[in-house]
Amino acid sequence: MKKSKLIIIYAILLLVLFGCGGGEEKGQQQEIKSKDKAPDSLKDLSSGMDDILKSLSDIERLSLDIPLSEDGEKKQEKPGEEQPPGGGQGGNQEKQSSDGGGQEGQGQGGQQSQGGGQQDQQGQQGQQGQEQQKQTPDEKKNEQIKSKWEEIQKKLDEIHPHWNSFEAEGQKKGATKEAGDNFETSFNKMTKAIEAKNIIEIYDYTSQSLSNLKPFYDLYLDDIGGDLSLLKYAAYQGYTRALLGDLEGAANALSNREENINKIRLKLTDEKEKENVEKITLSVSDFKDSLAENSRMLFMIKKDIVIENIKALE
Repeated sequence: MKKSKLIIIYAILLLVLFGCGGGEEKGQQQEIKSKDKAPDSLKDLSSGMDDILKSLSDIERLSLDIPLSEDGEKKQEKPGEEQPPGGGQGGNQEKQSSDGGGQEGQGQGGQQSQGGGQQDQQGQQGQQGQEQQKQTPDEKKNEQIKSKWEEIQKKLDEIHPHWNSFEAEGQKKGATKEAGDNFETSFNKMTKAIEAKNIIEIYDYTSQSLSNLKPFYDLYLDDIGGDLSLLKYAAYQGYTRALLGDLEGAANALSNREENINKIRLKLTDEKEKENVEKITLSVSDFKDSLAENSRMLFMIKKDIVIENIKALE
């Protein structure tokens, strides 16, 4: 009897312990779910402008005969665009041989019909491959630049609806009319700069637009997007002013960013993410120090490193 009572008491204790643990776990899940983060419409708007600036950087590199980064080269590649010497003809002959082997056993008339059609198609492909191989370096560069401008225009068409979607949502969350007007102004100027293909103005107004997203991100207490947007603004403004010869203005744009960096650090819990914050701090400082060298390529590299470190936290 005494033993049975002990077993019952032990079972009750186990139920109480597991019940409390389960309740605590549910509480933690609710806490995670209740984090106040920006909606997809705002994030898509921001990332779309990032993509525009990345394509713009690729255009600048191509114009200056500076090799593209690996990401830029991958985006530029198209199926069948690059073939090794003779690849257009040799590859087609291999394919023809393979196709011919696979067609054995079919009717001879069908074989001849299919073979003739394949030869015509393969001949056209080979001719296209030869024409591409005949492109001069300048022609290839101009084609790549044209493709990048098309990417920018396509992305611009995509992000205007994102702003329209978020605008109503932001007002419900408490966004002010002034914040909306400020963003609209820079966003419209960015659009006109893209229409004119003015590289300096695109850098300027797109980075201003990113900066003007901060009041919207700040409506969501757990989101670091607003401070990240200001750090991007600092990097692009520092770069733009350096290109214009305003090294003092570039230094000012890159200075006094500790408050933004500290706010980001306070909202992060992952140690690896905190390491990335330190990388941002160092890369901004390195960019500022590089201004004394007055080298466009150096400015470009330092700017890109800052942006890569910022994007590692998104």
